[in-house]
Amino acid sequence: MRHHEVRQVMTADPVTVTPATPLKYVADLLVSQMIGAVPVLSPQGKVLGVVAETDLLRKEELQRDPDARHSAHLNYRARRDLVTAETAGEIMSPAPVTVRPGATVAEAARLMDRHGVNCLPVTDESGKLLGVVGPRNLLRVFLQSDDNIRADIVEA
Repeated sequence: MRHHEVRQVMTADPVTVTPATPLKYVADLLVSQMIGAVPVLSPQGKVLGVVAETDLLRKEELQRDPDARHSAHLNYRARRDLVTAETAGEIMSPAPVTVRPGATVAEAARLMDRHGVNCLPVTDESGKLLGVVGPRNLLRVFLQSDDNIRADIVEA
C-alpha cells in the first residue's frame, strides 16, 4: 500500500500570527477558523512557535485559580509570565515540533503522539512554513474510494 506523505494532506495556506499578535485576536482566530492551534512566524516566514487553544485555556485557568492543579508543574515565574501574557510571542510554545512535507502520514502521527501535540508545522530545510498538519488532515487517508485503495495495493 502506498505511504501517503504529509504534503498530500497538509493545509497549505494556514492561518498564522506574529509574536506581536494580541491574544484576544489569537483566540478569535482559533474560534472563527475552528482550528486548535496557530503557528507564530517571523517576518521571514520561519516558525518561531505555536499557540494552541490549550495555552489560552491554561492562562485563563491560572487567572481564575493561581493554584490550579493542571499547572502545578510550572514554577512561580512561569505562572506569572503566563498570567500576564498579552501577545502570541509571550504565550507560544517555542521551538515547536515540526515535520517535513515528505514525511509519511504515519511518521507525522507518531510525532504528534510522542510529543502530545495536535498541530505540526510543515517546514522546509530552512524552517520556513509550508503548511500545517493536524489529526483531521491525517485522517484524510482513510477517506479514499475503494478503487483508489485497490489501485494502491496492486501498485505495491
